[in-house]
Amino acid sequence: MIHKKKLEDLSSEELGKLFPIQIVPYDENWVEIFKSESTLIQDTLGNDIALKIEHFGSTAVEGLSAKPTIDILVEIPPLTDNLKET
Repeated sequence: MIHKKKLEDLSSEELGKLFPIQIVPYDENWVEIFKSESTLIQDTLGNDIALKIEHFGSTAVEGLSAKPTIDILVEIPPLTDNLKET
């Protein structure tokens, strides 16, 4: 019988083996990946919803090694009664 643990019961070492963190050298393509994703987000949400789209985190820092995950922050307008109805 195989004993299965819940994620919250795993040690840091066990979690590290299951979900290793990979740090890679800076990749100039990260800028283009962000631009492409930003365009997709803007086109999907529109200018009235996606007020500002920012690339942040370690992949946004030129020359810095990082986890190869593009972090994107989207500023949206505050929720109002007018927006709730649409």
